Amino acid sequence: MSRPHASGLRALREAPLRKTGTNDRQAPSRDDLMLPRMPELPDTRSPFWRQSAAERSLRQALRLSRLSRSYLFIGPDGVGKWAAAQWVAQTLLCREADPVKRPCGTCDGCHRVQSGSHPDWHALFAVPKDTADDDAVAFLAAKRDDPYAVIRFKKRPYLTIDRVRALISELNMTAVEGGAKVTIIAGAEQMAGDAQTILLKTIEEPPPSAYFILTSADPGRLLPTVLSRCQLVRFAPVAPAVIAERLAAERGLDAERAQMVAALCGGGWGNALRLAQEESEAWRQVAATLWQGAFRVGVNDLLAQIDATFSPRRRVGFDLLLQAFDVWGFLLRRDCERAVRSAVATAAPTDGAPIPDAETGWACWRILQNGRSTLYVNVADRHAVTGTFLALRRRLRC
Repeated sequence: MSRPHASGLRALREAPLRKTGTNDRQAPSRDDLMLPRMPELPDTRSPFWRQSAAERSLRQALRLSRLSRSYLFIGPDGVGKWAAAQWVAQTLLCREADPVKRPCGTCDGCHRVQSGSHPDWHALFAVPKDTADDDAVAFLAAKRDDPYAVIRFKKRPYLTIDRVRALISELNMTAVEGGAKVTIIAGAEQMAGDAQTILLKTIEEPPPSAYFILTSADPGRLLPTVLSRCQLVRFAPVAPAVIAERLAAERGLDAERAQMVAALCGGGWGNALRLAQEESEAWRQVAATLWQGAFRVGVNDLLAQIDATFSPRRRVGFDLLLQAFDVWGFLLRRDCERAVRSAVATAAPTDGAPIPDAETGWACWRILQNGRSTLYVNVADRHAVTGTFLALRRRLRC
């Protein structure tokens, strides 16, 4: 295999180049490739929507020819890390003669980066093992249509050491077009520890003209040595009020629903779009119901509720599990705010977690985040949920 997901990427590259019913190839048009020209996009479609600090940092590095060989873009899912990484890749692979005008968004180099077909552009991301090629095609197609999109899979995704080795092998070859070689590793925290170690050696001594852009919503899961070798660019969460306003204006959500989605999305526009779907709203109600009674019923009743909510018959996918933990995080913040507003400690609230003080609230938050992280390792789904709720009950002395 010459590169990660070679067959999947090849299928994506060739799809718009075939005539119906023939094998003849023809040059793709802009309409075929669905390539928006970034310089012409309005603010809400910008690669740096509401990210002026990140944009300023990267533009200055390019203007002064001080672009780092290894970047780590950190921020919430859907906040625009992929969009910004693609912008950097387009800048490095753009064919516009005037450096000031790069990326032009109109040349062949920019088009092929946007479509994922440039031979010196590489992307690595976690996908389920048994549907890797198909899911890779779907991931890149979704990102091509909307670089802010948050893609989740029904099964647990993996970013294995074999795929990292395949990438490094290809990067050690000469650039096809003789210029830069750009690699985007999305969700870098999903790499196994040994895969991170292999990548670290390449980041420390990168091949000629090779640039790495790692993105992560959870950089704490990256090795400290990987963090130290990358230049950090922070993408700040967008204010809930701004996201709620945009949801109402562009998606027609009523004010209450827009505010709920904006509070849950973590500050990422792409995540807000995903959570605004009707099926997501129904599942949030299920997850919220479990949380509301989890600290008022007996342990046996709680275990029965977890088994019913996450039974095999429901076929709760990986995406829904992550959503459930996000909902519980939102409700925990609500319960903490309720405790702060109360003049005395809340000993027995009518629903939710009985948070007595700020210290306990932070401890419960850490338990919840640790439980969410276990979803990315080989832990049974119900075991991860059960372990999290039992740890919360112990901390709250329920």
